[in-house]
Amino acid sequence: MRTSTLVALVFAGLVSVTATARAERPLPMKINIAPMPPPGLLQRAIPAPAEPSSRIVYMRRCPLGGCIINPGGEDSRNDQSSIAGAPRTISRFKQSDLVWDQLMSCMRATYAPFNVAITDIDPGNVPHYEHVVGGNSSTELNPQLTGAGGVSPFTCGDIPNAMTFTFDVYGPDPEQLCWTAAQEVAHAFGLEHEINDKDPLTYLSGPLPKRFQPTDTPCGEFQARPCDCGGLIQNSFRYILDMFGPGVPTPPQVTIKSPAAGKKVQPRFVVRVEAIDDTAVEKVELFIDGVKGTESMKAPYKLIAPDGIAEGPHTLEVRATDIQGTPASSTIDVVMGPPCTASKGCDGNDVCVMGVCLAGPGEPGGMGNFCQAPTECISNQCLADTTGNMYCVEGCDGSSGSCPDGFSCLASANVCWPAADSGCCQSNGSATGPTLFGLGVLAALIRRRRARA
Repeated sequence: MRTSTLVALVFAGLVSVTATARAERPLPMKINIAPMPPPGLLQRAIPAPAEPSSRIVYMRRCPLGGCIINPGGEDSRNDQSSIAGAPRTISRFKQSDLVWDQLMSCMRATYAPFNVAITDIDPGNVPHYEHVVGGNSSTELNPQLTGAGGVSPFTCGDIPNAMTFTFDVYGPDPEQLCWTAAQEVAHAFGLEHEINDKDPLTYLSGPLPKRFQPTDTPCGEFQARPCDCGGLIQNSFRYILDMFGPGVPTPPQVTIKSPAAGKKVQPRFVVRVEAIDDTAVEKVELFIDGVKGTESMKAPYKLIAPDGIAEGPHTLEVRATDIQGTPASSTIDVVMGPPCTASKGCDGNDVCVMGVCLAGPGEPGGMGNFCQAPTECISNQCLADTTGNMYCVEGCDGSSGSCPDGFSCLASANVCWPAADSGCCQSNGSATGPTLFGLGVLAALIRRRRARA
């Protein structure tokens, strides 16, 4: 453990602050994410407290006259902060009412999975965490905090009546403000920095807004390090959930992407599902006539119907459950038919792939359509050859007839690829197959979110 001397990372570099202060840079940096350590005894040694000292986080917007901060031990009821070495005044938050409202909305959404209230109404002389927003760090709070975007006391555990700060250095950017505010408040709960660019506790640039992630993640700022609180990893979502308990649950949103309602399907047909949640989806399950078939734990959710389903009408249900155990479902009716062939058995724009009818070139996102990202394809597979031709694809096994007319099964990648002379595909350029098709060289294309500078 390394709790005796904590350091704060600020814009100018690493500097020593108080023994229990955590300060943040005002802007994220681009950096490579460190790999996960090998499995073992990695969890932090200090668990979340069984009960929090309060369930109220007061977001204090500094007014025209500023926020007066008194020195001393942490006591939000008396505006008293251990980080202030003398009486201080944090100048007003200069951004608009709209920016403030967006910041509050973001903070409430970030902490919605947990039984904690985010409010900008002063709770008065009752226990609460207080988060001050406004001013700047070094000239108004502590001279050792030059360039910091925020600061919090830190002890590896709950700090009753903690005073934390986000400084007015981001301009009218509510998501940057929210990232810092969510992190500082979480420090007061006992959480430290981690290497996960989707979590508020990170220093890494990445998608915004950031939400607490239910994953075991290495501790660290710009590279993995031992956790200050013992071990090598922490799980921010689980920690806050253990500390506060769940908030009001919201069910996931579940959509069956394919097959369509009323569709004729074949043995071992594929069910593709979109499931999203404000926390995280834990699993997606497939039921046929109320009997569970298969399940998937990871997006994109692809479920294969089990064997033994009789021909005729059936009810297909997909159930998604989030990490808080909240379920949601979507149901359609389908008709089971015999396996299709390249020449018969499929309706409309469908084509037969290995005995199963799937969306073909005439269907948006179907096999053989041009694409630029996996999300544009019903199969969630967008592949390219060495000349840059990019198509939605489906898997095949290399056997004769495993792909429909106009496609060949490319053995090196086990996908159905448009034949050079098929003219099969939706056109936003050439409709011919790839020039280097015979070489069979394909590369998966994955569109990454653009990192913020």
